[in-house]
Amino acid sequence: MKFSRWLYCGAALAAIGASPVMAQETAGSEGPAAAVEDIVVTAQRREQRLQDVPLAVSAFSMESLEDGKVESLLNLDGKVPNVVLAPVGAYPFASAFYIRGLGYADVESSFEPSVGVELDGVYLSRNVGAVQDFFDIGGVTILRGPQGTLYGRNTIGGVVSVQSRRPSFDFGARAQATFGSNGRQELRAGVEGALIEDKLAGKFSFLTKTYDGYIKNYDGRDMGAQDVTSMRGALLWTPTASFDATLIVDYTKDKGTGTAFENASLPSMVLPGFGEPADTDGDPFLSHVGDDIFSDLEALGVTLNANWDLGPVKLTSITGYRKTDTEVLSDFDGTPTPFMTVHRDETHDQFSQELRLASNTDGPLTYVVGAYYMTQEYDIATGQFGTVFGSPTAGSTIYTQQKADSWAVFGQADYEVLPGLTVTAGGRYSKEEKTFTTQPLFYPNAETFEASFDDFSPKVGVSYKWSDTLMTYAQYSRGFRAGGFNGRAGSFLAVGPYDSETVDSYEVGVKSDLFDRRLRLNAAVFTSDYQDMQQSVQQLIPGTLINQTLVANVGAATISGFEAEATALLTDVFTISASVGYLDASYDEFMADLGDGLGVIDRTYLPMPYAPKWSNSVTFNYKDDFDFGRVTAQASVRHMTDMYTSFSTLNATTDLTMRQSNTVVDGSVSLELPDGRWRVSLWGKNLTDELVINNTFGVGNLLASRVYQPPREIGVDLSLTF
Repeated sequence: MKFSRWLYCGAALAAIGASPVMAQETAGSEGPAAAVEDIVVTAQRREQRLQDVPLAVSAFSMESLEDGKVESLLNLDGKVPNVVLAPVGAYPFASAFYIRGLGYADVESSFEPSVGVELDGVYLSRNVGAVQDFFDIGGVTILRGPQGTLYGRNTIGGVVSVQSRRPSFDFGARAQATFGSNGRQELRAGVEGALIEDKLAGKFSFLTKTYDGYIKNYDGRDMGAQDVTSMRGALLWTPTASFDATLIVDYTKDKGTGTAFENASLPSMVLPGFGEPADTDGDPFLSHVGDDIFSDLEALGVTLNANWDLGPVKLTSITGYRKTDTEVLSDFDGTPTPFMTVHRDETHDQFSQELRLASNTDGPLTYVVGAYYMTQEYDIATGQFGTVFGSPTAGSTIYTQQKADSWAVFGQADYEVLPGLTVTAGGRYSKEEKTFTTQPLFYPNAETFEASFDDFSPKVGVSYKWSDTLMTYAQYSRGFRAGGFNGRAGSFLAVGPYDSETVDSYEVGVKSDLFDRRLRLNAAVFTSDYQDMQQSVQQLIPGTLINQTLVANVGAATISGFEAEATALLTDVFTISASVGYLDASYDEFMADLGDGLGVIDRTYLPMPYAPKWSNSVTFNYKDDFDFGRVTAQASVRHMTDMYTSFSTLNATTDLTMRQSNTVVDGSVSLELPDGRWRVSLWGKNLTDELVINNTFGVGNLLASRVYQPPREIGVDLSLTF
């Protein structure tokens, strides 16, 4: 880390924290009648007020998600500083999540995700299936920066945590019908209540959705269509006052027509030489796909969360099982010519068990210790066919499978050495073993490889509460991403393994409630040293025109930045929330062969993908009661500057993969009748009809494809609650 940057961090936050001390000295000892809402989170594996957590963390309650018409994690894209939440273009139910410039935008299961996604405390070891429609969600928490001490595995960028609603002993039922643009029809419904008074409560909810998609093919087909069925059941058992257990079962089936790519190939690429230059029809939502593409997902999850209050300590057990089956047929060239078609069929299973013991009494010392185990395995068959192999039906299939076992022990302790001054120390030891089998394209046989990886990730920090409404903190933490094998290797020599990578992050922050708690201002500055960096690179398979995607440990990078979030209660009924994020991301060392004929040379001049320099947002929220009912209105404006959406040597000379700076406006207005049962909402997404590229990617020198985010969509929700 550069010492000058560390001094800058301290000086900047000292300036931010100076005025709040004076402002809070006049605050009364009793809480104000109207104040910014407190949110309770479990970011440190125990319940805490958001303002008491010395971390850069953003939280969204169930109410705020409903008011903002947040239907999936993708709708939070741009609302959190330095966080990009996008789908993988070719696989709409797979996440391309980046936090502070660190992330992963692929579906290859031999690569580990960089941003951890967890559902009800269970870490999702693959990003396929991480993008699904929300229903019956209790809240979302996003932690920025490495979370190696307390969270799962491979969380070098951060964690996105989703919590479903727990059952209630009070009877309740709710149904919501949605009608919107592009044939959108949805029904969400749920019922809950006591099955055995004070002992057993149950809940069942479901979602059905049909959607025609926002792209039309030249032959009249709807592209990006969906037919979704999701169900979730939960049982809450409370046999005694000191023990509770929640069993959650969720199931999703998503059948769709798949993503239609636009041909964005450069004139120098191979595809234009076959008479298919880049699409110039001027309509980004008119595709020219020849194949009958599809995109199907089936996912099942079972979670058992148990808590036992033992007096001075609390024991928590989280057991999770997930099975995900996907089958996708993609027309990579986006033309009627059968140039390159990819068929991917994957089955993935994972089982995890986590045990935590946390202090449960007041005192200067609080702690969490635990152990974690996960085993997972997958089988993938990826067929590649088309004229690129010699004829429309020529091609071959890569077969891969992997079994991986992970173990970890972890702990973190906070000790208040002086009133208001707390010191934090923690660490996590992780070990992973992988057995990988592959049969590359055109190979008649398979071979098996084995490797193991281990790491110790420490964390140290200090925080000081200047008053009940002002806290500053500083911390160092380390993140670890395990190495692995190359699932798209074109030969056994290219399988690997490649090594693990680490990120050392330094952060200074402030959390404050000002003006009688009517203004909340949180900010942080950080710098991250990225070592043994894993980077996906494309190279030609020797003697062919076919590309192989490999992972190489190419060097190091430094990512520094600033982020701030503010919420102001201007009146008792009108609130403004805003965020700003700044990133300075660049490679320090980068030596690699990127398949462009230049060999192994210095590549530090290339820009880092998914690292916009600025990401800003502002949300206006109005809520008031009238004789005719409660009116809620919300408008949000999100802005991101230019960013590259894939890593490519072309980024040095062209803007092919760049998503241009864009501003997206969403809005909604709702009326809830006085009886609290009926509610009608009008909503709009991308109201200004901004043209936003989701991502553009190249397949070596063969072709380039592009996917757009949806244009303006509007709709209406009708809800009934008992």
